Amino acid sequence: MTLYRITLQLRSPLLTPLKGDTLWGHIVWGIANHEGDEGAAEFLALEKGDSPALVVSSAFPEATLCRPIPEPQERGRTPLDADSYARIKLNKKTKYVPAARYLEGIPETEPKSADPFQSVQVLHNTIDRGSGTVLEGGLYPLREKWARVPNWDIYILSSFSAGRLKELCEWAFENGYGADASTGKGKITIQTEPQEVRAKKNGDSYMALGPFVKDGGNGIAGLRGDIFIRSGRLGGAFAATKPPYKKTVVLYEEGAVFTAEKPLQFAGRMLPDMHGDSRICQSAFAPVLPVS
Repeated sequence: MTLYRITLQLRSPLLTPLKGDTLWGHIVWGIANHEGDEGAAEFLALEKGDSPALVVSSAFPEATLCRPIPEPQERGRTPLDADSYARIKLNKKTKYVPAARYLEGIPETEPKSADPFQSVQVLHNTIDRGSGTVLEGGLYPLREKWARVPNWDIYILSSFSAGRLKELCEWAFENGYGADASTGKGKITIQTEPQEVRAKKNGDSYMALGPFVKDGGNGIAGLRGDIFIRSGRLGGAFAATKPPYKKTVVLYEEGAVFTAEKPLQFAGRMLPDMHGDSRICQSAFAPVLPVS
């Protein structure tokens, strides 16, 4: 499989983070909308195997990657001076690193901001679902994320052609991304053709570029990373399904680092049967890069 880089432009605020599993889900919806249930079923059948056809990373500010989780350091007895302590605090706040450290063909750049989003609180009306009218005094706050950095990169590991990948990404975002897409949130456009990229480093240590589960079959060991709980909600034509939620799963965050017994291009796997409707799946795999 080939690893591609695609640059997106965020043209409106977001309510849903640009996580790899959510991006993958939008690609599946795009296939279903354009190629029907048969096309989606054919795609998912490819994804269930040991060599999935398409694995998506989370999104990162242009020309950057997530920061790998560092090795734990033994606590020394020597007191820290002010400069050393300031460097430690700054490193903890760093979320992204230059992609040129790990990939060929990426321009050298430094992340422009520790937090590439500005969070803005917006008031919304509460709607009475019975009457369809606004409830008096029913205002509630909702936080929207406005991107300080307009262009974002995703990395897709795939056996598809570059042309097919661009088509799938255009389908994925044609109706917006994430929550409240119908009211203008999550407007995303494709800025570049898929660009093939190659890893600079070698070795048996890897960094995940998106959420994943630890799969015991690939010899992963020494894993260090943050976790989060995903309780996905069904959307589109499935939004009225009862219950509307998928089964809960615990995923490792992008930036997790581990060693492997054999060379890897991705970690994790697709999880089937995530709902009473057997068609519902969950992306739990992510591209990986060798790190030293």
